[in-house]
Amino acid sequence: MEKRNLQIMVETAVLVGAALVLSMIRLWRLPQGGSIGIDMLPIFVLAFRRGGRVGLLGGALFGMMKLLTDPFIMHPVQVLLDYPIPFAALGVAGFFRNKMAVGVVVGALLRYLAHIISGVVFFAEYAPEGTSALIYSMVYNGTFLIPETILVGVILFVIRARKDIFEPAQ
Repeated sequence: MEKRNLQIMVETAVLVGAALVLSMIRLWRLPQGGSIGIDMLPIFVLAFRRGGRVGLLGGALFGMMKLLTDPFIMHPVQVLLDYPIPFAALGVAGFFRNKMAVGVVVGALLRYLAHIISGVVFFAEYAPEGTSALIYSMVYNGTFLIPETILVGVILFVIRARKDIFEPAQ
């Protein structure tokens, strides 16, 4: 049991670290935060390897690391909605281990919802005049999350043939 726990901790640390490194490589960055990259990939791999509980924890840890390395802080609740909660939500994919596409969509959708709530509550002032904060937040967050989800989903689809990536070591 201790060996298994150690393996899970090491895998979590390595994959969260990989996500953090990948988060520094951005294909495109938006002015008020958000970017297109592949930093969700290691969190999804962790979730599919070790399940939803470990995925949630790994995602939350990744969100906290992003907060430490690239913070944008307006309010304590905004911090929760933009860092640990949305990235922990990616770990929900681990509850759909046998349906990878569903897991990616559900995890990314939950992340999207957390960012939308943050946008409506804390970034409404950026919405163009006459545009509702909800519509603005949905469009703004969709401009980076939809392409990133598609990109990461394609990569996961390509590498899923390598079963060893998604099978935990014994």
